[in-house]
Amino acid sequence: MKVHDHTLTLIPRLMPFVCDGCGEKGDRSPYVCFKCDLMFFHQECARLPRVIDINRHDHRVSYKYPLGPGEWRCEICLKDIDWSYGAYSCSLCPNYTVHSRCATRKRVWDGIELDGIPEEVEDIEPFKRNDDNTITHFAHEHNMTLNKDGVAIEESILCGGCVCPIGSDTFYNCSECSFILHETCANLPKKKRHFLSPKPLSLFLNKDNEGFCCACCLRCCEGFMYTDGSDTYDLLCSSITMPLIHGSHPHPLLYLEEDYYGDREACQG
Repeated sequence: MKVHDHTLTLIPRLMPFVCDGCGEKGDRSPYVCFKCDLMFFHQECARLPRVIDINRHDHRVSYKYPLGPGEWRCEICLKDIDWSYGAYSCSLCPNYTVHSRCATRKRVWDGIELDGIPEEVEDIEPFKRNDDNTITHFAHEHNMTLNKDGVAIEESILCGGCVCPIGSDTFYNCSECSFILHETCANLPKKKRHFLSPKPLSLFLNKDNEGFCCACCLRCCEGFMYTDGSDTYDLLCSSITMPLIHGSHPHPLLYLEEDYYGDREACQG
């Protein structure tokens, strides 16, 4: 089995146990390791992948049993993790840990196992810098120049990325046409991971005069969009991070998918 080095034996009968793979209770047909003082595993936990990408973190996470002494918290559900059982952790971020069941939910993990596959560094830079003030952005065919004057621009001039007024923000403007971008919008990464999709999101400039519908808020939008190839998200929805801190509520909010607790956000207070 993937999560354990010894042969596991299936016990096809009703019996209560605590799974060493996830720390949760089971009541039937566990896999058992007789070499390790009767370690028990749910059938699905015995098949957990060793290395995966999840949509809540920029690096790969690896399954580890036991997680090891310490006070650990799941970065998806924000609940404590018992260190004596298995969980996923990031080798580059020592404090990033996730419950095994949270990490392998279908809206968190894309289902691809990465054990033995070298990790490639992707180019996520949105532009090529020509000099200190000039760039060539992937979404535009002409060079763009940085403007730091801080002079308020009339409200009718909108950023081509977020489609909001430029105002007095720092911006890039095209040297040959009217295309203009907030500096922050120009710096948005070409690819990123986000809790709205288990697949990586890629940044595109919408060129359809009718706009596009955001799969999260269902609003018709224009300008930059992030897409996983199937669903498309606007800049506002794709910029939300978890846990969400909102002024209307004293506790952190989590986004829970429809297949988890219903399509709503939940308080973790």
